[in-house]
Amino acid sequence: MESKSYLNLVESKAYRTVFIDGTFDMFFGLFLTGVGVNVVRLKMGMDTSNAITLSVLLLIPIFILVKIFLTMPRIGYVKFSMTRIKRNFIALVIAIFIQLVFGILFLSTFVRLPEVELFSKVINPVTQFIFIVVFFSIIGFFIDYNRFYLIGLAGGIGLFLVDLVVNKLASILIVAFSFGFTGIFLFTTGLILFLRFLKDYPKPDLSV
Repeated sequence: MESKSYLNLVESKAYRTVFIDGTFDMFFGLFLTGVGVNVVRLKMGMDTSNAITLSVLLLIPIFILVKIFLTMPRIGYVKFSMTRIKRNFIALVIAIFIQLVFGILFLSTFVRLPEVELFSKVINPVTQFIFIVVFFSIIGFFIDYNRFYLIGLAGGIGLFLVDLVVNKLASILIVAFSFGFTGIFLFTTGLILFLRFLKDYPKPDLSV
């Protein structure tokens, strides 16, 4: 039993090396900042229909390429247990569910279907806050990425206050602070970790 607990502890520490290069922090920092900019544009009456989708489509391949060509050559690749794989799969399912919910809400602004309208009526500032904080916290727990708690809290508070505040300028300032400040903080943290990672883990010389 002690041996199994020790192995689980070792695996947990090894898994956290996935986040040691700071790329996750930079990715979600840019994403959160982009969401903030998108909400500000929406409050100003500007078209925001494809902004987040395009930003994610651009960020994901960059993120993958950095992992493949900069991270893996330095720390290698670790094959984790089936338990860890299941936890990541659950986190993925939750993330897809969140995307579907937001997709339906986005659809409700264009299509007036009874089912979609009924779903959108359930969403209010309180349920929106609870939904975002709870689900992001669950994902953070399953993938051992503690900064997800901060992302969920910032996103939940930001959207909650934006829906309550009527004044346009005040709501824009709220978005700028909750999303922008958190996004910039995460990106800066990730950039520092990334530069430190490149310094502490030089790429091995395979020619020797």
